[in-house]
Amino acid sequence: MTVLELGEFLPDQPDFANPGVTIVKNAISAQQGYRPLKALSSVSDALDSRPLGAAAATSSDADTHIYAGDATKLYELSTTSAWDDVSKAGGYISTSLHWDMAAYGGIMIATNFADNPQKFDMDNDSLFSDLTTDFKAKTCAVVRDFMFFGNTEDSADGHVANRVRWSANGDYTDYTISATTQSDFQDTPGGGSVIRIFGGEYAAIFFERSIYKVSYVGSPVIWQFDEVDKGHGLYAFGAAEQVGETIFYLDSDGFYAFNGQSSTPIGTEKVDNWFFDTLDENYIDRISTAVDPANKLVVWSFPGTSHVDGKPNFLLIFNYAIGRWSYAEVDNDMLFPTLSQGFTVEQLDNIGATLDDIDISLDSRALTGGSMLMGAFDSFKLSSFAGSNLDAIFETNERQPYANQRTLITEAWPIVDGGITTIQIGVRNRLQDSYTWSTAEAVNATGFAPLRSEGRYIRARMNVTGTWTNAQGVETIDSPVGGR
Repeated sequence: MTVLELGEFLPDQPDFANPGVTIVKNAISAQQGYRPLKALSSVSDALDSRPLGAAAATSSDADTHIYAGDATKLYELSTTSAWDDVSKAGGYISTSLHWDMAAYGGIMIATNFADNPQKFDMDNDSLFSDLTTDFKAKTCAVVRDFMFFGNTEDSADGHVANRVRWSANGDYTDYTISATTQSDFQDTPGGGSVIRIFGGEYAAIFFERSIYKVSYVGSPVIWQFDEVDKGHGLYAFGAAEQVGETIFYLDSDGFYAFNGQSSTPIGTEKVDNWFFDTLDENYIDRISTAVDPANKLVVWSFPGTSHVDGKPNFLLIFNYAIGRWSYAEVDNDMLFPTLSQGFTVEQLDNIGATLDDIDISLDSRALTGGSMLMGAFDSFKLSSFAGSNLDAIFETNERQPYANQRTLITEAWPIVDGGITTIQIGVRNRLQDSYTWSTAEAVNATGFAPLRSEGRYIRARMNVTGTWTNAQGVETIDSPVGGR
């Protein structure tokens, strides 16, 4: 008997004696084995074109508001699941690659570098309007009581890619340089262009080749800029997301976690090589990242092998609570962190013609207002990972059960709770050989897949469909044969 466990997803390790597994598709890591990943299910109508950014926030009256932007418009999601065009008069320039958004209290701020930064009072406005007209910016964030912008084009100085501007203290509308109000700017040499700003009690500013922590110290300095991580930077605008005080991000050499002072590699010798081998680098502007707080996941979406016209079709999934990875193949437009709006029974008619047509559980967090969750767009529609279980594939590491002998396998028992499982056994006699895979066999009424495979090195592949809750591995009934 040999147990082939579903350990950590480690595609960057060699097949033989890999301490983890080589394929974990359409599942998420658990402390023991893996749990199912659910399919996307739409909860809105479609935008007019591909989304370039989105955000959710709560207004002063505690209502959830969701905003999105495409090449020429900004939208707000209505209670009927339709998108209202809330663009300023004339719309926006279509040359933008993304929208960045941040909520300053009950005010949603949006910037795309092609147009002036925009503002929208969630309680009172019906359309966005210019926040300021003397600069444009590629990224924005709220830091303490200040509104920050980065990578700006100023009316006086033109495009200054390494510039950070901030508002007056407590006034997101005032950008006049003043020692009294503390509005000012800073140009920071050496790190390249500002790619993204993350806010909170301090600002974490990601440049191309550097990370700065920016702390409030008051007048006359106002903000202290400390280069806390030289040599690391953000690979693409959408390739980072914040969880509490930690920012998970993708650099040009792999994945890291930044804690406000330094970066720790989280993908080295695990998934970094697999990711760059899978990514189509012609479409790095399509990378997006979001957090699933319920499952303790941070997820990167990207265009990989077999994408169509640059549409993202892969998810790389990191369970930050236990430090383990998996991946999925899911077509999507983008991911973003969001809040659920909540739906009445009547409003559910906008998602499906009848309750039987809705593939979201009525207990899902996606249907209860104010819950933090991972949002997505697919076919330009707002969507939630609340559908049915995706079909999962697991491929174990390779083992040599009997030294200097071949192994004959006659039964394979899946260690899976629920679902429908088929199993294949892969064998080879030399490490230089390719695998020979048995025919996929279904699990019989007794609980095992009957098969017959023989080889010196063995591994197993499981396909799991339907309603299942946990997969931990395969147990084989085997015996040694031959000798060398």
